[in-house]
Order: sequence, then structure tokens, then C-alpha cells
Amino acid sequence: MKFRRLPPLHSLEAFEAAARRGAFKLAAQELHLTPSAISHQIKALETFLGFELFRRGNRSLELTDGGRAYLAVVRDTLSRLRSGSARVSQQYARASLKISAGPFIASELIVPALPSFQEAHPDIDVRIDTDLRTVDLLHEDTDIALRFGGGHWKHLGADRLMRVAAVPVCTPALARRLRRSGPQRLDDVVLIHSSPMPEGWPMWAAAAGVELGTPKRDIWLDSYLAILRAAEQGVGLALGLVPMVQALLDAGKLTAPWPELRMQVPQAYYLLYRASEGDRPEILAFRRWLKAILDQAGIGET
Repeated sequence: MKFRRLPPLHSLEAFEAAARRGAFKLAAQELHLTPSAISHQIKALETFLGFELFRRGNRSLELTDGGRAYLAVVRDTLSRLRSGSARVSQQYARASLKISAGPFIASELIVPALPSFQEAHPDIDVRIDTDLRTVDLLHEDTDIALRFGGGHWKHLGADRLMRVAAVPVCTPALARRLRRSGPQRLDDVVLIHSSPMPEGWPMWAAAAGVELGTPKRDIWLDSYLAILRAAEQGVGLALGLVPMVQALLDAGKLTAPWPELRMQVPQAYYLLYRASEGDRPEILAFRRWLKAILDQAGIGET
């Protein structure tokens, strides 16, 4: 069979994402589409090719032999298209950076300092994405991601930005009450948990040598910014990450009832980029700028 037409690019992206993520739903989330749209695009691609790409079960999605063979072709094609587009764009278009950062880091660290980057690099356009979804730098058009983790990401360059420590924080009023009862009596306290780090409070309790007991209530939030805002509003006790929370402590908006019970967190904040693009001028400029900003604030990695 000889094809006179090319398959639609969006159907190739849908197929690659579904194969990599193992589910139409996850592929849809990545591509900001509905699962139904992903399913229709892949079905159209199968009709175009003349064979099935997936075996579809009730709760499973498995590549056929033809699907595995075609996936290698599609990945190579998309990789060449991305790198070629980036190469030509760098030569003829205005430089740009797409940065993925959590809402707290973006609003409290990056955005306030951004004018200095724009002044130093007026030729670079910056786009900041604060979506809580973890981006895949190897397969998406994001250039830089600021991420909290252990420092090991395959095929990615990782600059460690800062180490952090965890300490309980709350409103000054709640802190006064907690100081009287001590950290051993948390049964009458609402604990604010981080959904991405469910082990946070148990790890802190083990390091501090205290028993969490049965808190009055548990509240789970998926955004660090939301966790701190909840603590500010008197909802309960949260784990603050120092140095990021230091400004709120200095302003008196939050207080650490037991500042000595501080736990060093094994993870750290990192700046991630594709290993092959670490020396790309705009990425290198942002890496150097952010390190300088953190150093000036006294919170950067030494």
C-alpha cells in the first residue's frame, strides 16, 4: 500500500501519548483533550493505516505488534520534527521560554523578580505555566520545569536550587495555644496535609520524636500555596518548607510554635531541562539568572 497523504499530526500525538501513558484518560489530560477525542483520533489513525494499534480491554490498553512497530516510527518522526522546529525557530524567530512552576514558586519567587530577567534579556519572551500537572519535558514543548524531588530524572539536566526543611506553622493565635500543650498533644488540632507528599507529617513526627495520635480532622490539599493560605486563615497546622515560608514567618502571618522541631527534607527544589539543551542560550540565561536571584536572597544552593 502506498500512501499519498500523511496522517494528521494531532492523531500521531494522541497515539504516542496514549502508548506512553497507557490510558486514553491520561493522554487526554496531557494534551488537554477529552478521552473521547483521543479515542476518535486514534480510531481515525487506525482506519488510515488499515490495522489496529491497541488491544482495548475493560481496564487495559495494550499495543498490538503493529502498534509497537508504528510507535517507533512515530516517536522518531515527532522527535525529529520537534528538534528541527526548535533549530529553525532559534535561527529565525524571537527566543522564548516556557517554564512550568508550581503556583507558590511562581507567585512568590519567579514573578516578583521577573522584571530583572526581562531587563537583562529583552529579546527573550517568557511564558509561565502554573498547572499542577507534572509536565513531561521529553515529550512536551515546555523548556524548563521547577520541581521538588530527589534529583534523579532520566535524560534531564537538573540544577539543585535549594535544600529545604519542614517545620509546623500556623497562625500566631493557634501557636500560643499549641505552645502550652506541646507537640505531644495534637489530638485537638486540624492537620493540613500535602496530597503530593502524604508522608510529610509522619516523617516529621518520627524526626521530632512525637506521636501524631488522632488529629481532630485531616485536610488534604494538592497545592503548596493552598496549604499555606489555609494555615494563614486559621484552618489548622501545616508543614512549612523553609526557606520558602520564611517571608510569611518574618511578616508574622504564620508562626512556628516549635521552631526547634525542624526536619531536614531529603528532597530539594530543582530546575530541570532537557539534557541536550542545557547550553541553549535562553535556557542558560535563565539558569544563571535564577541562581543569582536565589544567592542574593541567601536561599540558593551553595
